[in-house]
Amino acid sequence: MKLRVNALTTAAACGLLIGAATAQDASKPADPAGGAAVKAERKNDDLEGRVCRSTKMIGMQVKNAKGEKIGEVDDLVVDKGEGVVAYGILSFGGFLGIGEKLFAIPYGNLKRSGDDAVVVDLTKEQLENAPSFPKDAWPKFDRTYGERVHAHYKSTPYWQSDKKPTEAKALGKDALDAEHLRDHGMCRATQAIGMDVDDTAGRNLGDVDDLVIDDANGRIVYAVLSFGGFLGVGDKLFAIPWHALKPSARDVDKLILDVPKEKLKEAPGFDKKSWPDLADRRWGLDIHKYYGQEPYWDAKARRDAK
Repeated sequence: MKLRVNALTTAAACGLLIGAATAQDASKPADPAGGAAVKAERKNDDLEGRVCRSTKMIGMQVKNAKGEKIGEVDDLVVDKGEGVVAYGILSFGGFLGIGEKLFAIPYGNLKRSGDDAVVVDLTKEQLENAPSFPKDAWPKFDRTYGERVHAHYKSTPYWQSDKKPTEAKALGKDALDAEHLRDHGMCRATQAIGMDVDDTAGRNLGDVDDLVIDDANGRIVYAVLSFGGFLGVGDKLFAIPWHALKPSARDVDKLILDVPKEKLKEAPGFDKKSWPDLADRRWGLDIHKYYGQEPYWDAKARRDAK
């Protein structure tokens, strides 16, 4: 089944997704040391700030540093191999008078403000000279184009960053060639939503319902999948650690999930109308363990310690 997200989706509340704080026993006197312990526990239980669903970010207002609305988020470009959102695709029609053009902005240059807006600290002059493209003629988001975009915005390319996720290599070499010059691993978020997910035998399991993004670094934390037809649980969704999925070697529009049907039937899911706190590390730890994946915040801690 193929679903496509409307890029003009009404900007909805994305919400601050932070784990619930441990309540202090009111019958006991305040304990400064205990309070510090609670704060330390909260730090370990929450992701690096906030997470957001891609379907909520697409369509959000774009504001400048002065808080003025200058456009909106038209789409996101995902690097499937690296497991990150590479670019936000923004339109600035009313601001620049060029409504038919789109701009790829490095995701690291975007800051989500509140629940319904994205802020870019750019001047009109910077945008007038920025790389752009017509809405009906998207470029190839290969490394050559990416270097041009990052150079214009004076930002370090995400694939050169010391903080890029090393575990992304688990997706295999089908995502990008050895020189990282092709655009094989790149896709628009609106195309990723609805992407088929097969098992290793080529049988369809379901499709991608959404992508969950860590605001701090653009990392794709989870792909939220629907297994309705396969498991008979049409009202449930399942958050799968991104790196549990692999690109199909035969079809760039498919992902592969190597998990037995019996295990999927017992997998932790949630109702479509009642999403869990996707930023809660305690919840996330159980999800990663179930699919045999290392929580990415542990991998990050190891890299930072080197």
